[in-house]
Amino acid sequence: MPRVRDPKRTRRKVLEASYREFYRHGFQGGSINRIVTAAGITKGALFHHFAGKNELGYAVLDEFLTPAVKNWWVEPLQDAGDPVQALRNILKRFLKRIEEEDPKAGFLFNGCPICNFAVEMSPLDEGFRERLGTIYDTWHCAISEALERGQATAVVRSDIDPTAEASFLVSIMAGSASVGKVTQQMAFFRNCIKVAQTHVESLVPS
Repeated sequence: MPRVRDPKRTRRKVLEASYREFYRHGFQGGSINRIVTAAGITKGALFHHFAGKNELGYAVLDEFLTPAVKNWWVEPLQDAGDPVQALRNILKRFLKRIEEEDPKAGFLFNGCPICNFAVEMSPLDEGFRERLGTIYDTWHCAISEALERGQATAVVRSDIDPTAEASFLVSIMAGSASVGKVTQQMAFFRNCIKVAQTHVESLVPS
């Protein structure tokens, strides 16, 4: 029986393999040969869907990492009646995810994929920089807008600056990812999350 072509499935397989390759080896160190082998396709099939390596990297940002930020931050915060409780839940979920991952394949060993792209590619390519800027803006706005809503309902302190608080929380998460990739110790991440949790508690009116 002849093989039925499924372009959407092929494209998804390429993106999944590319995400894993870039996460483990970095974008510049990522190998197209390893990607096509992992995806079980030919180079011709890959380049049918993506004009080049940069376009492949852009698609990973747009179709993998942007939805990840929405899943982890935007959606839990956008309808939260109590943004402080939502932030508590996000931090708890994040720590649990790291603890359950394979240490050699996940966040503890490889860091945050968004931060990795930002450090490596933002200075080198405007397409990457713009997309990463959008991702960070989405993440930042999800927090700041939730805190503003919390102030309006008096569940968040009225004297805090939601924009500054969002910048601080994003920086804690991004910074812990970058340093944690060097330490590769769970205790480091637990300490960072503990500090973030303590700060979140300080947002509640006394």
